[in-house]
Amino acid sequence: ESELINMIIECCSQERTFLRYYGLIGARFCVLDDRWRDAFMEAFVVQYTTIHRLETNKLRNVAKLFAHLLHTDAMPWSCLSSIHLNEEETSSSSRIFIKILVQEMAEAMGIANLRQRFSTDDPELTEWFKGMFPKDNVRNTRYAINFFTAIGLGPLTDGLREFLKNAPKMILAQAQQNALAKKDADDDSDDSSSVTSTSSSGSDDSSDSSSSDTSSSTYTSSSDYSSSSYSSSSESSVDSRRRRGRRRRDSRSYPSSSDSESSESSYSRRRSSKRSSRDDKKEEMPIARKKSSKLDDKTRGNVSESPTNEDTKTREKAKESGQKRGRDRSESWSSEAESESSQRLKRRR
Repeated sequence: ESELINMIIECCSQERTFLRYYGLIGARFCVLDDRWRDAFMEAFVVQYTTIHRLETNKLRNVAKLFAHLLHTDAMPWSCLSSIHLNEEETSSSSRIFIKILVQEMAEAMGIANLRQRFSTDDPELTEWFKGMFPKDNVRNTRYAINFFTAIGLGPLTDGLREFLKNAPKMILAQAQQNALAKKDADDDSDDSSSVTSTSSSGSDDSSDSSSSDTSSSTYTSSSDYSSSSYSSSSESSVDSRRRRGRRRRDSRSYPSSSDSESSESSYSRRRSSKRSSRDDKKEEMPIARKKSSKLDDKTRGNVSESPTNEDTKTREKAKESGQKRGRDRSESWSSEAESESSQRLKRRR
């Protein structure tokens, strides 16, 4: 069956334009037996999932073939449940296929009849069309509304538009229901925890009473032991202190007379050396001051002295030598100028 159905679809796609002949053959096969109808339904799902492999002309012919089978009711509309109209699960080829399919059905049936078929209250039919008219997410509903209005089939989206208007209220109601369910679950968990805590508290009381008896007996024995150990430790500490005092007294040693005399003599020597160093410093200070005062006087005298005759003579000699050099230069320049002028006259002659 599948091979025969695939041959009919392939022959239809190879034509330049859609021929109604292939649609009538397919409808006749579907009416003959259910196995042919099931084979066409399987072929519809396969063609929709692999529609991106077909060219534009083949895609148009295949879409028109299945639209003919649907509007003639030769094939049940449950095959439309494989279509999920949203941005994530569709491609450009699949959107073109859906566009041609629905437009051909609207032309053959009329848009009013098509709208009635899609907007039924039958739960089984609504389950079939749930993918083409999504209401699970606001984003998907807006995408479907924009798609059908763009292809000129806006009246099919009246139910989706009403859903968008009531969507905020429905979202709030769902949130409240979820909150109540969580509260109920928390209350149930609290009740179960309280029951377990009461049972555990009873067992804890019995264990506490037994542990208190054992602790009292152990406390009395430990107190007796601690009192005896404390008395023995106090006696041992007193004995150790006495022994330490005796050792300190025995270990003390006083200095001899010879050591004291040597220490006194060294101390006196140190004092005498310090005094002599102080006296030497006092004697050196006025000498240094006198030398510094003499040097200051000499420097002041040199600054205040007037220039001598020798300095004036050297300055005059330098001026005279400079004047002579200037004269010699001027004479040399004049002689050079005369020689150049004479040479020019000779050349002219």
